[in-house]
Amino acid sequence: MSTATKEKMLNAAINLFYMQGFDGTSVRHIAEKAKVNVALVSYYFGGKKGLFEELMMTFFEGYLAILESEEKKVYSTKRDHLSGLLKELLIYQQQNHHLARLVHREMTLDSTLVRELMSTYLRKEKHEIESILRKGIQNGEFKKQPLDMVTLQIRHLIIMPYLYPHYLQEINQLSTTEPYFIKRYMEQISLWIDKCLGKEQNIRTSKVYLPLATIKNKES
Repeated sequence: MSTATKEKMLNAAINLFYMQGFDGTSVRHIAEKAKVNVALVSYYFGGKKGLFEELMMTFFEGYLAILESEEKKVYSTKRDHLSGLLKELLIYQQQNHHLARLVHREMTLDSTLVRELMSTYLRKEKHEIESILRKGIQNGEFKKQPLDMVTLQIRHLIIMPYLYPHYLQEINQLSTTEPYFIKRYMEQISLWIDKCLGKEQNIRTSKVYLPLATIKNKES
């Protein structure tokens, strides 16, 4: 198969699934947007469902690569390790924001595919986060806390901007695709890590920003 042809079909599907949903998108829609013969979608992916599963796998393979890369990096503190991991995962989702939204939306459903993805990829994420937290507790950087609850909060910090981008846009006037977003979001995550996980002597300070609309309202 031509790699370029496959990429065209995958990119077309991402856009259409994002805008119209899985049920609202047909194989013909995908073929037309990708400018390929409609038979190619079924031939190479086995149909719309197979193409969707390929997208899910592609996203998580990239996600797993980041987890494995961060696991091998050497950080001076576990706090910096946790912060570095979260930042890389956020950047990855921002670079693939349409696909990230599709994946996170699908992961709220119960299906054989979702259970397989959780078992293969998200268990690895949980293991990596808990490992960082456990070592941080052992060396005195972090307060002793229930790992399952803290990991759950961290998971939400990772996916929330790309699960609810429209909410952030409409209610908070924040665009998760803009370069400034991750910088500002990471500053608040760093503050959360220090306040919620760190011991008193390790707490750092961080800037607090108001949405632009809020600032304008105050000035008027």
